[in-house]
Amino acid sequence: MHSTQIHDVISLMRSLFYFFGVWHRGDKATVKETRVKIFYCIYHLFFPLSVFIGAVNSGKPDDSIFLADVSIGAAVLTVKFWILIWKQNEILNLLDGVCVFCIRKDDDHNRFNDKLKGFMKFLLVCVIFSCAAGSSGSVILSLIGNEKTLFLEIGFPLDYKNSQIAFWIATIFLFTEVVLSIIVLFFTMIIWYMLFICSLRYEVLGSELKDMGRTSEKGDAKMTKWQAYNRFLGDLKTSIVAHLHLRQLTNEVESFFADIFLIQFGVSGLCICGSTYCLAFDISENLLERFIYVFVFFYYIAELFMITYFGNEIMLSSNRLSYNLFESNWYDQPQSTKKFVLIFGEYMKQPQVLVIGKLYPLTLETFTRILNSAYSMFNILKSFQ
Repeated sequence: MHSTQIHDVISLMRSLFYFFGVWHRGDKATVKETRVKIFYCIYHLFFPLSVFIGAVNSGKPDDSIFLADVSIGAAVLTVKFWILIWKQNEILNLLDGVCVFCIRKDDDHNRFNDKLKGFMKFLLVCVIFSCAAGSSGSVILSLIGNEKTLFLEIGFPLDYKNSQIAFWIATIFLFTEVVLSIIVLFFTMIIWYMLFICSLRYEVLGSELKDMGRTSEKGDAKMTKWQAYNRFLGDLKTSIVAHLHLRQLTNEVESFFADIFLIQFGVSGLCICGSTYCLAFDISENLLERFIYVFVFFYYIAELFMITYFGNEIMLSSNRLSYNLFESNWYDQPQSTKKFVLIFGEYMKQPQVLVIGKLYPLTLETFTRILNSAYSMFNILKSFQ
């Protein structure tokens, strides 16, 4: 029996939430901690507003399209930030419920760890890339060149183009907003982590279903016929309880993040269309701006792809459970046990599909549909060139 805990990288992200005051310590937030949370909520709201005002005031249509595209993405980040701030206890309970569990077999535990290591390496690459892109965009781009230029031509109450002090105030504003946005990206990665763990737990359950009633070869030889029957029946009961519990946990994850996923589905096509336009017509003036446009494009793609991919993995791994069940030695069991197996197998034939807004299944098919809609919108936008 192996106990699986929350990964150290995810625990480090949680520690950052506490360090920046996004999450409070203790059972309830103090008055000071609540004020910090309210400040964060209002302060981050200025980010999409300032970018949107910049899009409205921009004299160049191409720049307006890019800024409007970024403002939509920033607004989604703000909504996520609010959920992260005010739903702390629910997120922690979900993390503990989904990610803290036991694995009975050594082989299953080793496979689980191997897949988890690969995923966490991918997350670390995402963290490094996001921090590098955020810092380079918010600081480096502002420092290069002779003109006072921000990497986003935001709407700002001070004249940062003609005043050195106003320029540095605007730069600090953008930098702090980017830092808060990176914190929200950490929350996004935690969502990916929970979905990934759900899919892995279905795979572990499938392996346990195949091995029901089996121990080692020596152990099987020592057991009597009725001991083997009782062991199989006990494993079957344990698997039924584990399946119901895992299905309930996955439903809770779906229910809690449904609003976030629905918003992402609603705006992803438009955002991908806008960022594709910026890359296709190369509206950037230097290499670093082009890097920012590429980052925004891949960010929108990754945000949509990762949740649909892991939702698809949950569907596929839960769909295999019925096959895994009938790979066990169920045919050697008493008639009463066979009936339980057949009923359980029939119940598991329906895979668990996460459906968002009662309309959109969280699968790769939805990802493809949204990409197709983004391409159609891009063709319409291109016709106005």
